[in-house]
Amino acid sequence: RLRPLTIHPLTSLRRYKDLMDRCLDAGDLEAHYIRGIQEYFHKNTTTVGLFHIKIAAQGLYDNGIYLYGMIMLCRGEEEEGKAMMEKLCRRQNTGRADRCWKNIKRSLHGVNVTTLDTYLTAYATTRATINCHRDNINVRCATCFYYKQITKFVFVF
Repeated sequence: RLRPLTIHPLTSLRRYKDLMDRCLDAGDLEAHYIRGIQEYFHKNTTTVGLFHIKIAAQGLYDNGIYLYGMIMLCRGEEEEGKAMMEKLCRRQNTGRADRCWKNIKRSLHGVNVTTLDTYLTAYATTRATINCHRDNINVRCATCFYYKQITKFVFVF
């Protein structure tokens, strides 16, 4: 299990390289999630990073589903992002999304996360459609769920 490396994904950039390579070759979802974070956020090779995160998401690894869904939403790929988030949880059942967000924040601690212009555009576009609970991040209904998730993702780093 690579759980400790999902919490500290940059650790495997210097150590555990052989283990990571073997796990990636074997199709391990946590390994793809870790490599995706390294590539997408740390190395800014977003295409490679997104490839690995998508593999983790398609394999139904919860953190991969959440991260891929959020990246897609923030890149303006609303349909794909929402579909991925719906796989993870219904908008009314936010507990699973909250757990994933907590895990991802921990994984990205110490990683230089760049807020891309497309993220800010997605935030502004989504914000314009919200009339409920706009100023309370903790209250989420079916209408404002995605807006609140995007807000957390864009402004936490």
